[in-house]
Amino acid sequence: MDRKEIVLDYLQRCNTYAEDSIARKTERGEKEQTESWKSYVQFNEHAIEEIKNGTLDHWFTPLPTKNMEGAKRIAVDELEHAQRAGWLSGLLSPRPLVIASTQDAHGNKNLAPYTSVMAVSTGPPLLIASFSCNREGRYRDTLHNLRSTKRAILHFMPSSHSIVEAIDETARPLPEGESEWNLAGFTPHALDPLLINEAVAALEVEFLEDRPLPDAVARLAVLKVTGLWTTEEKLPAHGLDILCQHGHDRLTPAPDSWGKNVFKHYGSKKDSA
Repeated sequence: MDRKEIVLDYLQRCNTYAEDSIARKTERGEKEQTESWKSYVQFNEHAIEEIKNGTLDHWFTPLPTKNMEGAKRIAVDELEHAQRAGWLSGLLSPRPLVIASTQDAHGNKNLAPYTSVMAVSTGPPLLIASFSCNREGRYRDTLHNLRSTKRAILHFMPSSHSIVEAIDETARPLPEGESEWNLAGFTPHALDPLLINEAVAALEVEFLEDRPLPDAVARLAVLKVTGLWTTEEKLPAHGLDILCQHGHDRLTPAPDSWGKNVFKHYGSKKDSA
């Protein structure tokens, strides 16, 4: 469906709901409460007519395509870290958000969100992901667990506000030994304690190695896909409706849809915008 069809379908559904409500209230003898609903239906009908006859076509006209005329060069080395990260996040997006589920050698489970996971080979099926360290030089628990147990499940999550709230909790820095499972509220699958029931799909991976990145503190891990978890009957040729990061700290199913900022990975109580 194109954008006009989506809006028309939405308005028509709204009117169906409103007309059903009017019928119920009339049946109960509450006619005085139906006038606002009738006005609502009339307003939507007017909007539907203007969409159909082209009056509102300018609402659905794509913005002019930008080109490089008048472009300027920014020397990346001269940018502060936050500015550099913001530019790269904004340009190299959207990127699928993945929730990595791992456990350490003692069975303690960990969850963490990543947007650096990327497929680099399909034969063999290989992924790469980068792992940073904190100011004390300690790398993420996910990397430690991968080195220890060699296994993780990478989850693709449905696009809803409640899931974003849960994901934000998984990014919160926690003391060693505490689990993000307790904060996020996700439930484990009966067939595998690392599998999140609330996910849309998941990739089971085996840790092969990690390597240093040139002049960087982050390390690059190589992961081999060993299994797919899905309820789909056919391969998703057009992709799935999943959460992505578009821009800096913003999670959204698509660049032109809703979005919500997440900040808990900074370790502060900064409000989302």
